[in-house]
Amino acid sequence: MHPFRFGVMSTGRPDGWAHFARRVEDLGYDVLQVAQHFSLRSVPPLPAVALAAAATSTLQVGTLVLDNETTHPAVVARDAAWLAAETDGRFELGIGAGWLGTDHTVVGAPWRCPADRVARLDEALSLIRACWAGEPTTFTGTHYRVDGLANGSVTPAPPRILVGGGGPRLLAVAARHADIVGIAPDMRSGRIGGAAARTVAPDQVATKIERVRALTAERVQPVVLHVALTAVLDRAATSRIEKTAAAFGLPPEEIDDVPSVLVGSTAEIVERLRERRERLGFSYVSVPESALDRLAPVVAELAGT
Repeated sequence: MHPFRFGVMSTGRPDGWAHFARRVEDLGYDVLQVAQHFSLRSVPPLPAVALAAAATSTLQVGTLVLDNETTHPAVVARDAAWLAAETDGRFELGIGAGWLGTDHTVVGAPWRCPADRVARLDEALSLIRACWAGEPTTFTGTHYRVDGLANGSVTPAPPRILVGGGGPRLLAVAARHADIVGIAPDMRSGRIGGAAARTVAPDQVATKIERVRALTAERVQPVVLHVALTAVLDRAATSRIEKTAAAFGLPPEEIDDVPSVLVGSTAEIVERLRERRERLGFSYVSVPESALDRLAPVVAELAGT
């Protein structure tokens, strides 16, 4: 089993980003993660993680995730290689196919069908790996082409790649390219809602993990399985438990089985995470910023074990 790692997902802090990064580090979290959005509140991801790394000494930083549809993968390869080198390997590249339709339409970009977005991400990841492996880079694909690209992307220690997947096509891409595979909702509709939540109900998650394990069975280094928490609830918060369970299409008494939800005391949560690692393989857990202090005692007990 992989040791536990804990990330904090943030969209940016009005009280000072560098101060917040140091606080995340002081609380014992492993990684500070930033999403990329245009239609939701968010800091610019790469400048934000660079500043966070500069303000800390051991904290790892990463994107959760960049939208492949917004930037040419050769640019991503160059920027990621530079960040990895300048942070002494503390940068982690999370990248996805682009799940939120309004992130594209708000800036007048095309909102491609799910199959096209996934195919473009698959090819982009091949190009990124090629840029890291040798220079100059020549690559001819269906969606991307570079010819003798010399842009300083070569790195002897490339960043780890995190790709989250909710549908079978995207999970297959993650299994081919990623060091870390996130088990995520199926977001092909481009909207947040109950339909997406129900795709990470317990039976759905188990099926996705089985698929990833089958696709990565021949790897020398097994992939790390990642889950992003959507809710951390107190046992006494019955109305919130009922509402959250309903979103997953479950009765309240089954909410403890949802891998992206944690309920109960520190001791209960510690035991639940250990059980999920043993049964499902989740060792990398990303915590919403709102639960930073709530889960700090859990992190103190489990991180690195």
